Amino acid sequence: MKTSLRNAVRVSLLAGCLASAASGLFAQTPETTVAPDVITYTCERGVMVDVVYAGDVAVLRAEGRLVSLGQAVSASGARYVERPDGTGYQWWGKGNEARLTHLDAPDGDEVNLYTRCTAQP
Repeated sequence: MKTSLRNAVRVSLLAGCLASAASGLFAQTPETTVAPDVITYTCERGVMVDVVYAGDVAVLRAEGRLVSLGQAVSASGARYVERPDGTGYQWWGKGNEARLTHLDAPDGDEVNLYTRCTAQP
């Protein structure tokens, strides 16, 4: 049962990822075919997060909704943001470690949602 649920979540994430990529999340880029990569992370408190990476898009489920994030400038590692100005959800990763935060621009408050996330083999 757990495996079929995980596969259903992955298919759901992949569908959202492909829909976001097709709609051009931030800017139109030349069309290329990129095979999506699904990585499962285990975060603090045992939270499991499946992230679908396809080109410059990452899709994950946060706070009960599917979130599409576009790749953004990062000094080190990979950074994906919900909006071009960096507000909303942010998924930061470097090596096998990652975290999910939410930035509220008017207040400047950044809240950690998932921390100490480690990619599973």
